[in-house]
Amino acid sequence: MANNSAPERLSFAEADTRLVQALSASFERYYDNVLLFDGDLVLEGGFLDAVARIGSLDDVDLVVITGDLTVSGPIALYESLPGLYVGGTTRAETLEGGDCEIYIQDGTFTHLVYGDYNNGILETRTVETPWVINYDHDLRVSAPGARLVDNYGDDDDADFGSENIVEAFVAEVVDPEDESIDVPEFLERLRAGLPVLRPGAGGAAARA
Repeated sequence: MANNSAPERLSFAEADTRLVQALSASFERYYDNVLLFDGDLVLEGGFLDAVARIGSLDDVDLVVITGDLTVSGPIALYESLPGLYVGGTTRAETLEGGDCEIYIQDGTFTHLVYGDYNNGILETRTVETPWVINYDHDLRVSAPGARLVDNYGDDDDADFGSENIVEAFVAEVVDPEDESIDVPEFLERLRAGLPVLRPGAGGAAARA
């Protein structure tokens, strides 16, 4: 049952006790203040803006949802704070992580999961999404069937990397100098229902 009432403001220790030490078992950094939603949470629009309309994010280090999280727009957390923990299933348009720590369980993401640079951590259990893009991030994602794009250039197991990105993807989503995906342009084409791969280009799904 969705609970969009005002969240609780707790210390990390109080929230960790409430979740039977699930937070301290996951998060690697030190945190003070937690905004805790007890139960399922359904949000319209982007995650951060929607949360801020319910409870202020001032001085909040972590947002914690004990149940399922459903967001009609993206979950895009690029700053070092707040981090995110979801105890249930997460559903959103995207899951994008930057400098913060993100820990979720299973989930479904319409367009992509993206980890940007190496200051943060994005960890999931098994998720459904068509694309996983990694730019030198601590990306701990299990997404069977997704196409994996290494946007940094050091993952030999990726479906697409510097050696084939330029020829595999349409020009509108490629930075030819860096031989990488332009993630905002890539996402805009996905949202518009436009192709991102050139005809005949493969990947994990094509080989399955």
